[in-house]
Amino acid sequence: MRKKLIWSALLCFLLPLGGIYGLTNYLTKDLLLDRAIVSSEDALRAVQSDVNRILDQTLELSNMVLMNSEIRQQIIASQKRGTQAYRNETLVSHSRLIRLLDELFGQHDGYYVTILGKNNFTYTNYAHDDFNPALLYKQDWFKKMNEVPSFSTYWVGLQDNYFAANPKDSHLVTIGRPIRTSSNSIIGYVIISVNERKIRSHLQSGSGSDQNMMLLDEEGVVISHSDSSLIGSRMTWWNQDRPARTIHMEGQEYVYAEQSIRPNDWNLVSLIPLSSAVSKYKQILLISFGLQVLFFTLFCILLMVLISAFTKPMRELSSFITHIGRGRLDIRSGIRGNNEVTQLAKTIDHMLDRIESNIEQITVEQTKKRKAELEMLQAQINPHFMFNLLNSIRLNILIEGDQENAELIASLSSLLRMTINRDNEFIPLHEEVQTVHHYIRLMNFRHANQVRLEVYYEAGCERALVPRLMIQPIIENAIIHGYEQFAGVIFIEAVHITEQGDNDISITVRDNGIGMSEATLQILRANVDPVQEETAAPAKKGFSGIGVKNVFQRLRLIYGTSAQLEIHSEEDIGTNITLRFPFEVERGELDVDGDSGGR
Repeated sequence: MRKKLIWSALLCFLLPLGGIYGLTNYLTKDLLLDRAIVSSEDALRAVQSDVNRILDQTLELSNMVLMNSEIRQQIIASQKRGTQAYRNETLVSHSRLIRLLDELFGQHDGYYVTILGKNNFTYTNYAHDDFNPALLYKQDWFKKMNEVPSFSTYWVGLQDNYFAANPKDSHLVTIGRPIRTSSNSIIGYVIISVNERKIRSHLQSGSGSDQNMMLLDEEGVVISHSDSSLIGSRMTWWNQDRPARTIHMEGQEYVYAEQSIRPNDWNLVSLIPLSSAVSKYKQILLISFGLQVLFFTLFCILLMVLISAFTKPMRELSSFITHIGRGRLDIRSGIRGNNEVTQLAKTIDHMLDRIESNIEQITVEQTKKRKAELEMLQAQINPHFMFNLLNSIRLNILIEGDQENAELIASLSSLLRMTINRDNEFIPLHEEVQTVHHYIRLMNFRHANQVRLEVYYEAGCERALVPRLMIQPIIENAIIHGYEQFAGVIFIEAVHITEQGDNDISITVRDNGIGMSEATLQILRANVDPVQEETAAPAKKGFSGIGVKNVFQRLRLIYGTSAQLEIHSEEDIGTNITLRFPFEVERGELDVDGDSGGR
């Protein structure tokens, strides 16, 4: 009892404690996720301004070329052909232009500016030994600049590094813009590339230990990443039209945040493992839960001490009952006090006094019982002696050649054995029918009439188990009341019914005797039905339906409402009685006998 009380107390507190912890986790899950996303977006905004500044710088450098009228005039002049003097003047202007461009772009470290004009006009802020700018004409994207409108920008995006001075594993982020005249004809191109490392340095400085920042183009290709090994790869989880709060990648869930880049359709993306993002907030929950567990432990210790004190009388009572269980009925509890346990102990003491008195009485009754069992065993010897004697007489008559009387004695012996035998309450249907054969033979001899028996079994029905001597009372009614000393035929039909999920057997006993009127049939039905027994009219003398009623009530005791009975009869045609109950070929041990019981 003490253990049960302790475990009950533990369950009463552990279950709510676990429920509170689970409910808190569930309710704070979205809140923790929101805080993680806000924290990621704050870090992204700081990096966003730096990345925007780098990309804006590339646009500003290109704008210097497009908006400077002197540069445009020099590019146009370089396309003209003329006298030697004109060419000398153009050469002087070209030299002045180069100095102007060097002043504009010389201070922008990490930016590579290329201006390409017609008639081989070229300007770069880098040495041609590092890269030959004429190779830009062969790039796949170069021709697409011809389709770009005036003062618009073609974002080439990420490119492998093609400058010899840079490391082989570095990359470039490139833009291109056409230089057009007022008539919208193209006179040249300005291409500006920035080293991807400038962007990556800001991503790495803005990322935490578990945070990954990356710059993605509109197709999900990595332009820059805090992990350089992922640059140029495509993020398969990227979905620009359907941003998500979290994403699943490589079996792990990440907190997702993004910020758009101002000059183009690129996005700055942050990924943080969800477990890492919410770990700080979960630590607070765990500390709170740990304090609750600590106070709960102290409470449990106090509770166990109190329960131990309260259950001390129960322990003494348990020890007392243990001694009683070992057979010591002469001891008494000796428990004193003013509580329920004391009252129980006194009750047990009083019970022990009565047990000692009852033991003496039971001893006397057991002696009488053994004597009665011995007498009953002796009484069982007489029927067996009678059966053996009948068989001896039958054998003697058979030796004398009287076949008919020998068969009558054999039928009588079998019928008596079936009547007295109580070993098997259920027998196969074919054995029950064999008993009916013996009974009809004896009845034919007694009443001097000739009643025949015809039997029809549907396949397998002969093995069905039925209550012993179930059909004989119905046959008795048919012979005595149906034929009245006349010959006739009794039909027994057995059908296995499996319709609509049922598994029943239907046994029909049909005769071609005198039948009965409708009034007599209603009386019989009323007598058979226990509900209508009190309202039934008295039957005619000699026919009360007791045999059929007993059979039906016996079936109801065994099978309950699954047992059904139907009676049909017409005068001068015959009577038809149908019994229906569950089909069985095996049964376990039963507490049912021919007179009472049920299941």
